[in-house]
Amino acid sequence: MATKSVFISGACSRTAHAVDSLDQHTVALAMGNHVGLYDPSEHTRLRGVQSALRGHTQRVNCCRFAHDAQGSPIPVLLSGSADNTVRIWQKRAHGDGAEPWQCVSVLSGHEAAVIALDAIALSDGLVLVATASTDGTVRIWQHRRDVHGQVPAETSSPAIEEAVQALNVGARSALAVALTQLPDDQTIVLASGNTDSRIHVFTRACDESARFSERLTLTGHEDWVTSLDFMRSGAQDGLNAATAHWGSNDVVLASASQDRYVRLWRVSQTAELSDDGRAGAQAMLDACSAALGSADIASQLTTRAHSLEAVGIQANAHAVTLDAVLVGHDGWVHSVRWRAGPTLVTASADGSAICWEPDAAAGVWASAARLGAAGGGADGFLGAVPVGRSLVLAHGYHGSMHLWQLGSGGMWVPLPAPSGHFAPVRDVCWDPHGRCVLTASADQTTRLFAPVGEHGVWREVARPQIHGYDMRCAAFTSPAEYVAGADEKVVRVFRATKAFAESWSELTGQALDVDLQSLAAGASLPVLGLSNKAVARAGEAEDDDAEKTNDTYSMRQTHTDVAAQALAAARDGPPLEEQLLRGTLWPESDKLYAHAYEIHSVASAHAGRWVATACRATADRHAAVRLYAAPQEPGAPWPQPVVLAAHSLTVTRMRFSPPHDQHLLTVSRDRSWALFSRQGDSDSAEFRLAVHHKRAHARIIWDAAWSPDSVFFATASRDKTVKLWLTAAPGAAPVTISFPESVTAIDFVPEIISAGSPRYALAAALESGRIFVLTADVPADKSAVPTAWSPIELPPSCTHVSTVNRLAWCSRPHRPEQTEWLLASASDDNTLRINSVQLS
Repeated sequence: MATKSVFISGACSRTAHAVDSLDQHTVALAMGNHVGLYDPSEHTRLRGVQSALRGHTQRVNCCRFAHDAQGSPIPVLLSGSADNTVRIWQKRAHGDGAEPWQCVSVLSGHEAAVIALDAIALSDGLVLVATASTDGTVRIWQHRRDVHGQVPAETSSPAIEEAVQALNVGARSALAVALTQLPDDQTIVLASGNTDSRIHVFTRACDESARFSERLTLTGHEDWVTSLDFMRSGAQDGLNAATAHWGSNDVVLASASQDRYVRLWRVSQTAELSDDGRAGAQAMLDACSAALGSADIASQLTTRAHSLEAVGIQANAHAVTLDAVLVGHDGWVHSVRWRAGPTLVTASADGSAICWEPDAAAGVWASAARLGAAGGGADGFLGAVPVGRSLVLAHGYHGSMHLWQLGSGGMWVPLPAPSGHFAPVRDVCWDPHGRCVLTASADQTTRLFAPVGEHGVWREVARPQIHGYDMRCAAFTSPAEYVAGADEKVVRVFRATKAFAESWSELTGQALDVDLQSLAAGASLPVLGLSNKAVARAGEAEDDDAEKTNDTYSMRQTHTDVAAQALAAARDGPPLEEQLLRGTLWPESDKLYAHAYEIHSVASAHAGRWVATACRATADRHAAVRLYAAPQEPGAPWPQPVVLAAHSLTVTRMRFSPPHDQHLLTVSRDRSWALFSRQGDSDSAEFRLAVHHKRAHARIIWDAAWSPDSVFFATASRDKTVKLWLTAAPGAAPVTISFPESVTAIDFVPEIISAGSPRYALAAALESGRIFVLTADVPADKSAVPTAWSPIELPPSCTHVSTVNRLAWCSRPHRPEQTEWLLASASDDNTLRINSVQLS
């Protein structure tokens, strides 16, 4: 059974040091418990995250490629996590079909989360690593890498390494660290940006037995120092008036702070001053500073030369001076990164990323490009990194990614970037035609993903709901309508817009299969509201209606969203993050009130004729399922529901039987399942309780699924079993399949596999994130339950690292020969995965 990863969706971690680039083809990003690898180059950009490295057990906070003494990155990747460890990943020299990046070492010793790191490669394969943690220490590690890329086999365990030195910073916690080697010397410099608003500078020699010692403290910032980055000066930099005083062996340190400023510090060789000479120079600088009239201003803008004692072989004298203060951001500056040129890329909470370059004419540093939404984004940026010479990649507070490319004429053009949920993904379902998936997440959004373009690359194409409550569940009732439940008492019904239908046709080359005249032009979300409102373009009927009724609120909502609609209509290709936030909402067409507590699950019949809903419950009267008959006409009101009572605790899952929805199966936390059967074949026939099997499992039942022919159904439980029950004789003893852990999600392939002997295929996911696909031949007696099931576990590269909340097979095969099927999985590790499984 061949399996390959088709799509991985996840958001970047909400930390400042979560992204780094090796070259124009390799970007690493912290993505929940994973380290994601992404190629932003032209031919692969739309594919998004292509690989997710697993190993950390908690959120990854920072990623960084090691660099050599000149500052050029090398293929050694480091990741720091809230699990208190740092993992070192090295790229294989030769591909052998396995994951190209392999964890070769784990740095263990911190007592709290690792939040920043840097690494420099020295001679003979020695890599010096500095890590900062919330435990109040900066630790130093010495890792020896194989320069030929001969990493251990994938099955071998990574080596555990301990720190060689711990620098205790106490209450002045370090938020950023940076390493460099002084030119023409064997001195290593470590800079630490701390919460005391200062930069602490340490030095040591290159030999393995050397240790760091603090040499000086740089003052000037008025708030926490959040990011640091070193760059070696080159001879070409001196051609610019702003950098003409830089020597060819100078090192420049950029520092960012929450005081909104960026400072450039120049480390240069200097002649050794006598004590009298140093005292005289210092007195002159103090007198000049005092002339400014303010001690505070003097401390911020002083160009005093700080002596830095070198400890290398030559031990040349060095001085550190403030070279420039960059003023341009209106919010906290979270990151600084150098790019050859020299160009400095900074990212700020004001929603902008700025590319700073020395202005040859003015002789100062100036903003060459300001990237981001006009006026600043609502959430701001946590970091930005240059990728090659023509790309900049930024990430925001909600895990969003933003990519820009330098085009002709010096204009920066926004491009599609990876996107995903930044909180656990609780539900995923396919549309009735199997063309896209809808996800619901605790990040309070629902998102629509679909294959787009000529090559069918999966992308996020819409964000229909941005809510004020954590989303819990969702289900399609038709290709253009779905119902969703959140941590509130209301089930909401959403219907697509004309703008989405038009963009869907352009992106996928397929019609949405809906009457466009029945759709609203667009949707808006009131500033203090939870309901998406249907709006029309200026000049259409809904505007006139608002004016006739003198509805000032409706008019304001309509007109303020014309710009968002125009933005959505003007896009070319997959929508950007800004367009997903503003232009892809679906209007809310109805609300379904019937429950006393928060909605926990929803289910839709295959033909969309019924919708079942359930809420959290601790008593019989609240555990009853509400069954709605969906209106046949778009926009018609939903009738009152029918109450289906059986359970005493929360109903965790509901499934209609294929293909004609003759039965409704419900499972509950009370360890029982119930079967409601339709009394007749007409759409108006009632569902009545047929069987209620108490104590079907020893623990909570999490999920249920029907075989494609409805001959039997399966239930999955925390008791580590999946049980198969015969529909015609539900009282008979079930077939039990045991697993090593709690089973949290199951689903049957919606058709009997006809290649070779007819077979059933069942996917089962465990609490740890493992996924199995089990197959069994259809018995000679087609009304029996198969007893011999063959399990095959999906490879780790296709599974999750935390609880899988939902599994969903596509409703149609991925290939015409009916042997390749797509399996979507949603997990607590914040990711959505779509895998292709060959069932031949």
